[in-house]
Amino acid sequence: MSERYYEADAKTEAMLTTLINDRFAGLKAAKIKVLLDAKPKIDKLRGAMIFASIKLTNEVERYLSKSMDLNGLDYLIFINALCWEMASEKDKKRVLSHELRHTFIDEEGNYKLIRHDIEDFYVEIKLNEDDPMWGQSLSVIAMAKFEQMKADEKAAKAKKKG
Repeated sequence: MSERYYEADAKTEAMLTTLINDRFAGLKAAKIKVLLDAKPKIDKLRGAMIFASIKLTNEVERYLSKSMDLNGLDYLIFINALCWEMASEKDKKRVLSHELRHTFIDEEGNYKLIRHDIEDFYVEIKLNEDDPMWGQSLSVIAMAKFEQMKADEKAAKAKKKG
């Protein structure tokens, strides 16, 4: 059985580093790990794929991740592996940038998370004026692929039964 979660490749890590350097200077000291999730998540209300999420690590996760870094991880980004596979390089940057927008550093220098200021973030909408429907397009493609994968799996099970 294959693993549900796996680490992002070096190209993704480099993309994250570039985004932090270009747009999120306050996060340069943050320890962020990107994991891909092989189990697609769907927002049933919107009927759309959830591309990614970011999590502030808790005390246990920081402790367990100390072997990776002296102080442990600060944030975990989970990316839907199916969406990542279907996304263009530009869309991958958009997904990572969106997740980084959820980060916040308070006056004491503590890492926090914030919600959207609207459905997305105003600044991300501005950055994506050239393709404002990129998210919907990626979601439609990923949902179609997911539905095809489910149909193929069902057909394979039926064939196996006889």
